[in-house]
Amino acid sequence: MDRTQENIMADENYVQHMFLQVENSDMNCVLNIAGHPYRLRELIFLMVERGCRVKQTDSDGFNAFEYDQETVEVHDYLTSIIKAKFVK
Repeated sequence: MDRTQENIMADENYVQHMFLQVENSDMNCVLNIAGHPYRLRELIFLMVERGCRVKQTDSDGFNAFEYDQETVEVHDYLTSIIKAKFVK
């Protein structure tokens, strides 16, 4: 990890933004998430640990995703817009 990355990780107010596509047996969803890099890593780790397939996408993938339900969630230092398509 270079010095710039160390400074970013040490800054508790730093916010990183990502788009993720997440799939499991019940649903496919796309997340528009923003939060501290440690929180984002923790979230991704938990999803993978629970059997989800996770890959990074972009804003075009988020905007073009057909969904059944959209929600906004705000947790400690983590905000998500979630578009979910339920497997029938």
